[in-house]
Amino acid sequence: MARRITVIGGGASGLVAAVMAARGGAEVTVLEHKDRVGKKILMTGNGRCNLTNVSGFYGKYFSSDEMSLKKIYNALERFGADDTVKFFRDIGVFTKEKRDGGIYPVSEQASCVLDALRSECAQLGVKIITNADVSNLRSVRGDRLILAAGGKAAPSTGSDGSGYALAKGLGHSIVTPLPALVQLRCEGDFFKSVAGVRAQAGIALYIDGKKAACEEGELQLTDYGISGIPVFQFSRLAARALHEKKKCEAEINFMTQVSEKDLGGPLEERYGGKTVEALLGGMVHKKIASLICRRHKLDSRQTVSDAGEKRVRKYIDELKHFRVKITSANSFDNAQVCSGGVPLGEVSDCFRSLKAPNVYIVGELLDCDGICGGYNLQWAWTTGVIAGRNAANDND
Repeated sequence: MARRITVIGGGASGLVAAVMAARGGAEVTVLEHKDRVGKKILMTGNGRCNLTNVSGFYGKYFSSDEMSLKKIYNALERFGADDTVKFFRDIGVFTKEKRDGGIYPVSEQASCVLDALRSECAQLGVKIITNADVSNLRSVRGDRLILAAGGKAAPSTGSDGSGYALAKGLGHSIVTPLPALVQLRCEGDFFKSVAGVRAQAGIALYIDGKKAACEEGELQLTDYGISGIPVFQFSRLAARALHEKKKCEAEINFMTQVSEKDLGGPLEERYGGKTVEALLGGMVHKKIASLICRRHKLDSRQTVSDAGEKRVRKYIDELKHFRVKITSANSFDNAQVCSGGVPLGEVSDCFRSLKAPNVYIVGELLDCDGICGGYNLQWAWTTGVIAGRNAANDND
């Protein structure tokens, strides 16, 4: 008689777990509490679905301790980016690699990824039940249960945090979930004047005065703070530090595209007749240049000669070391993923619960999150594949 496996959650990890369990001979049912499965898949990669990344995964993931990170990397060694590419090619999704190592469907449509997963489930006889709310695991039938209910990020897609309550009901502890890959809110009434500015910049995160991370890329300024990929990459560190009541600041270098050689020699000799605002506006976005001038109460007609070499150099230095205080991360509604969840020490190497042996826990419910670039979807595929395969074939 076939083993009966119930998967709670029809997202990335849940669907892949269902496929692998069914391939292992199990009779699989997926319970999804939204009106359709895979809603979050459709949002990934701005609708293009960054499936994984082949540029290596070490240093690209976070968890609460070193032992958990070792478990994460061990799992990724067993089912990594190349395995993901093969898995999707085998179910009809052909892929291409971009310069940063990101792997996307050739069509660049997330819908084709979801369609392929749903088709594979159908061919394998996986039963999918939507609009199925599970509030108590005792009501769920099956020989094995795979908990793939997601975290709290993007709750409109189904990740509303209900999975944490189910895990706690099994006796698991939960590392406080916090938004990750998210915009950061900052102190300062000047942000409205620079909202919409996009600039190549270097940006460093300081926690209690110590540099915690440094990124470079396209920074986006909003009416409340900072956004863009470089901000997303360390947002989980900022959110966690703020949760722990630590002081967080971001230092922005708007001058990454202007070299020291470009600024060599007396500025007064070359640009003495230009206004300070015009000179700064030739180096950075004019709204940023205007902000610096307003901060120092400079008349828009004041020339470089009027201001003097020393003062102009000071303004340029400010553009290299522009500090803002971070007050909070945006909410889960805006986050792509979340940090925190079920500790990795409470599951086996195959993601089997050490509190409830007939249960596996996968995906974003676990205390693991990655940077932008396909790493979080890879974690979903990895955990889903390993758990689904083992749930169908474990011997006790």
